[in-house]
Amino acid sequence: MPDIAMQPAVEADADTVYTAISTAEGIHGWFTTTATAGDGVGGLHELAFPGVPEPWRLRVTEAEPGKRLVLAGLNGPWTGTEQTYEILTRPEGGVTLRFTHSGFPAVDDAYRDFTYGWATKFVQLKSYAETGEPAPFFTG
Repeated sequence: MPDIAMQPAVEADADTVYTAISTAEGIHGWFTTTATAGDGVGGLHELAFPGVPEPWRLRVTEAEPGKRLVLAGLNGPWTGTEQTYEILTRPEGGVTLRFTHSGFPAVDDAYRDFTYGWATKFVQLKSYAETGEPAPFFTG
């Protein structure tokens, strides 16, 4: 099965990056302004996008503040996939966000579109985490 793997360097501390990926306020700052985020293992994230008829839902399966977040896709094109965010502190400062989106069916080329999508979203995440200035990719 194909996986998406990215590893952006972010000039922010681990807690700031974790908050950006794990809370509704954080997700509003870089991804979509129409999101909810459940706290901790078992929490439900719902992300809505313009022109998409229903929110995409993800279940938190692992949550270690400042270090790791794992989300399981429950519906939409992310059904059966898993998003893993690992936050690694760099000795020179800042963090590396090691991201993997896995579990795409071998016969499905959707991962190719999502690779480009994640790359554009992580530019927004990096900017938001480093500056604190919201710049969500999707609004509405």
